[in-house]
Amino acid sequence: MLNSLFKNTTKENEIVLGEKKVTVKKLTPAKWKELFSVVDNLPGLIIQVITSPQSDFYMTVIQAIDLAMDEVIKIVSVLTDIEEGYLKNNAGLDEIVEYITCMVEINRLDTTVKNLKSLLPKKQ
Repeated sequence: MLNSLFKNTTKENEIVLGEKKVTVKKLTPAKWKELFSVVDNLPGLIIQVITSPQSDFYMTVIQAIDLAMDEVIKIVSVLTDIEEGYLKNNAGLDEIVEYITCMVEINRLDTTVKNLKSLLPKKQ
């Protein structure tokens, strides 16, 4: 199913970054903690993207990528164990975005965010 959604996939859960094939893995609590040790502004940007109106979605994504490119590279590096320098110089922006999109899909992060949001107290 994911192969039909992502053109850069070779097998289920695999993406090519530059010339390296990587498997998109389950995001465990340990990996989540490691991931957030390298981020600064990105969590806020992700929330802005996820909660943006459908009509503004693509513009919001482009602005977020521009503002957080170094952090995006660090995140993909942590998740894939590929050096940041290799990703900056060899992986295409489309490949990086495709990897992140596939990672979000496989780990159901959109649903997870909605579920977490539902746990927050309602505004009175």
